[in-house]
Amino acid sequence: MPRRVTRDTKTPPLPQRAGIDPVAFTLPNDPGAALDIAGSAHPHQPVRTVADFLVARFYPHNPRVITDRLERGEIRTDNGRILTGDSPYVPGLTIWYYRELPEEPQLPDDLPVLYEDEHVLAVDKPHFLPTTPRGAFVAQTALTKLRVREGNPLLVPVHRLDRATAGVLLFAKTVPARGLFQTMFARREVFKEYLAVARPIPDPQARAAALSGELTVRTRIEKIRGELQVRQWDQPSCERELLSPNATTGVRILTVFDAPGAHHTADTPQHTGTIVHPTPGCPVTGGQLALYRLRPHTGKTHQLRAHLHLLGAPIAGDVLYPKVLPPADAPELPLQLVAHRLEFAHPVTGERVRLRSMRKLALLPS
Repeated sequence: MPRRVTRDTKTPPLPQRAGIDPVAFTLPNDPGAALDIAGSAHPHQPVRTVADFLVARFYPHNPRVITDRLERGEIRTDNGRILTGDSPYVPGLTIWYYRELPEEPQLPDDLPVLYEDEHVLAVDKPHFLPTTPRGAFVAQTALTKLRVREGNPLLVPVHRLDRATAGVLLFAKTVPARGLFQTMFARREVFKEYLAVARPIPDPQARAAALSGELTVRTRIEKIRGELQVRQWDQPSCERELLSPNATTGVRILTVFDAPGAHHTADTPQHTGTIVHPTPGCPVTGGQLALYRLRPHTGKTHQLRAHLHLLGAPIAGDVLYPKVLPPADAPELPLQLVAHRLEFAHPVTGERVRLRSMRKLALLPS
């Protein structure tokens, strides 16, 4: 059956199962045409019942999948009516069901609590763990794991971190808190600071600006459906094409250090007489790396990754920038990016909340 995640704000007629919401599907007005388009094995079989359509559309070779769900009362309408094998087909009817979960690799369960009160929960998300169910990951997400662990089906993230990014992540614990905290982020009332490791910026003027103070990067970023990378226009391109920048980041280089595998000799000013041994799976060896402090003033998709790529210093371990790497070529090293700090005035209590991730970037010298 389809894996469409509903965005309906009504209470679903089925409860969560193992921390996962049921999903909704609307029966098409013309079931025969829908079956033809889908290439069903039985496009001309008369559709008299909901079961007829679901079997023909999704499980023509294994109808027992649908009949078992109907017998267990796991397919229902918006108003909670339990459908049976004899329930007639009604065009436009919205039905609810539990999605069939894919095989998922086990991902980290390491989600230590950084802050909690009756309104919000803050955790320290590890690399590689998605924030919410999407694509191949449903059960193996921070949201699903925390709903089960905390026994709270109302948990909802109020912002998002990419799967590849580690660090501070906030969840609302109640329905009223969702709107308050989401509005806080939408109004940019949250101070956010990230740490990243990448090569030093190659342009001498930009590098000097980032070393002496904060270099401001402004671009226009657009995420195109079906494309893994975002599209980005720098400031000169925006001016030429009459586009408005919509992404701003403050970039500061905190320190420059030897990359794994760097070997200094007596002829180099940083001579140590030793080799810095590579980290397993490290895609960056030799030369120098820099620790960046990134302060995003906006929240566009891949903003920090795209901005450092634009500066000629893509983040170490990035599988999307400067080019998309196939899974076989992806480094074992996590993306060297962590949501290091969040600060905000609590929208309910007014308390100043300061949160700091304890995650360490693997390429930083010990």
